[in-house]
Amino acid sequence: METLDSFITIAYVVTNVVSVGQAVASYRWPTVARIVFGLLFASAAFVNTRTVLDTPWVYQSYADYAIPLYSRFILGPFDTIIQPMVLSIAIGQALIAGSMAMKGRWFRGGCLGGIVFCLAIAPLGLGSAFPATLLMAVAFYRLYSRGINQHINEVVKKNQVFLPVD
Repeated sequence: METLDSFITIAYVVTNVVSVGQAVASYRWPTVARIVFGLLFASAAFVNTRTVLDTPWVYQSYADYAIPLYSRFILGPFDTIIQPMVLSIAIGQALIAGSMAMKGRWFRGGCLGGIVFCLAIAPLGLGSAFPATLLMAVAFYRLYSRGINQHINEVVKKNQVFLPVD
């Protein structure tokens, strides 16, 4: 049990450090923030899909950390619809990931989706590494407000990827 507690603590700290990095990157290095969000949400979609198909019951453990309203939902109605619900979430995560490479309306729609997703899972508390989700929502909002009008491949081709070492 001690190993599990250590793992949860490390994952919590790493997630919050990454979210602070994303909040900073959304202001200073938006291309880096886009790439990281794309990778994060693509990997989350993959992990959620694999997990819900192999071991769907693990999602009930989120009830231990969530606010009471979410706990009741997770242990009640969610129990009967775990697979379709989590697969829908994974599709949304994949769409958000893909939108980070787009421009214009597609990109902004993905940012809005990211904001909604991050705010929706915030009540999961420790299970969503709160307050990391709020920081990520701020980063998505910052990217949204920039209204990026270039595909990610256009940015890379023009060598406009400003890295943190600039």
